[in-house]
Amino acid sequence: MPVALVWAALVAASLAGFALAEGLVPARIAATLAILLAAAKIHLIMTHYMDLTWAHQPLRALLAAWLTAVTLIVLVGYWSA
Repeated sequence: MPVALVWAALVAASLAGFALAEGLVPARIAATLAILLAAAKIHLIMTHYMDLTWAHQPLRALLAAWLTAVTLIVLVGYWSA
């Protein structure tokens, strides 16, 4: 994926996060979507700007599992409160 396309996706995700903060949807849904947007942005940054596409498959799988686990922990913590 070209760097410009990744950058555009990151900008779009940031703008979507801003729109969520403006109260267009209920707060709990907005917070959940913001957490998921953050996870997607982290994934894009890890894969394209930290050059993980060139890393060994076990390292990429480990980092993807870590990101998934952290995202789920945050979401479960948020929804159980």
